[in-house]
Amino acid sequence: MVSRILMAAVFSMALFAAGCGTAKKEVAAPAEAAKAKSVAEQIIEAGFEMVKFDEVKKVVGDGMFNASRGVLVDARPERTFDQGHIPGSVNVPDNKFEQFFPVLAEKKVTKDTYIITYCGGVDCIKSLYDAKMLKDKGYTNIKIYLDGMPDWTKQGQAIEIGFETAKKLQADGKTLFVDARPERVFAKSTIPGSVNVPDNKFEEFKNLLPAEKSETFVVYCGGYECVKSHIVAEEAMKLGYKKPLIYAGGLPEWEKMGGTMSAAAPKAAAAAAPAGAIKQGAEPGSVDKDYFKTLVPSRPANIIIVDVRTPAEFQNGHIEGAINIDVNKIYKEGCEAVTALLPKEGDVIFHCASGGRAGEMYFGLVEDCNFAQKERLHFLDAHVKFSNAQCIVE
Repeated sequence: MVSRILMAAVFSMALFAAGCGTAKKEVAAPAEAAKAKSVAEQIIEAGFEMVKFDEVKKVVGDGMFNASRGVLVDARPERTFDQGHIPGSVNVPDNKFEQFFPVLAEKKVTKDTYIITYCGGVDCIKSLYDAKMLKDKGYTNIKIYLDGMPDWTKQGQAIEIGFETAKKLQADGKTLFVDARPERVFAKSTIPGSVNVPDNKFEEFKNLLPAEKSETFVVYCGGYECVKSHIVAEEAMKLGYKKPLIYAGGLPEWEKMGGTMSAAAPKAAAAAAPAGAIKQGAEPGSVDKDYFKTLVPSRPANIIIVDVRTPAEFQNGHIEGAINIDVNKIYKEGCEAVTALLPKEGDVIFHCASGGRAGEMYFGLVEDCNFAQKERLHFLDAHVKFSNAQCIVE
């Protein structure tokens, strides 16, 4: 009996020993993987400052590109940029940086210019990549709008689109196109299917905008130097419209890229001007563009150039010796407010950035104000821009 008990005990110990020998060892819990750094953390590590919507809004200003306020650089792909971007932005895709980077030099952006990069929101690192590459190129004043395009649209702001997007929307026929230029210019030629809502007569023509405030529409005017489309979009948003799209390239880009146009009214042949007189352009009251170019460096004392852009635009660059009378004065203050500022003698030539406002001033004085000496008044229907203290007439 004792022997059997001993054998059973030995057998039990053997089983226990075998069980211990084959038991799995408790595996220690793996260490928690290092948490990936957010884009915001990487921006801080790289030494860049982040800005919010209000700061970006200041740089956007009236929506026109103006390096003196700052430059917005969109780091997203060109196709995405074309579909919608913050007004006045420059597209430098991070994955095609070297290809697109020269546009900054073309726009005379200096190394100390205030630059804000942005892309697709808080999880988008492209804005940081662009900021780093710009810094490597020697740019010294760079900040990042990390909230980017999603925040801009969330804030209810108008956005710009490019030619390809405008072309698709126009071909689809479901989106209203709004020409913000003056009536007389609209009557000559426009994008097919457009309605005319001149910025200076917005109250009179606003009923042509979509009935539904949530409906998208595209507004445009005389190109990148023309502020009228931005004004109409802004006024529409004050009325509660949610989705105005600004096609900043406007008619000049549309024609250049082969976009279809409505039939233009035939132009009358320019009459030969007497020796020493103002050389007329194709349209009554207009000045020949090439002739105007000869007046830029110097001109006879009896020829006065009047710049009808805003005082801010005038300060950013103007023809030497020109005087500034904002065309909006004729609408806000009346005819006498303008005629009182005109020279009492000599020929007066109005000019602006793209010809639209110059024509407004001319026809406003001649037709609406019944200016007695209309033969003294002329306007330039051409693009005028200023770069490095030089006036360029196109």
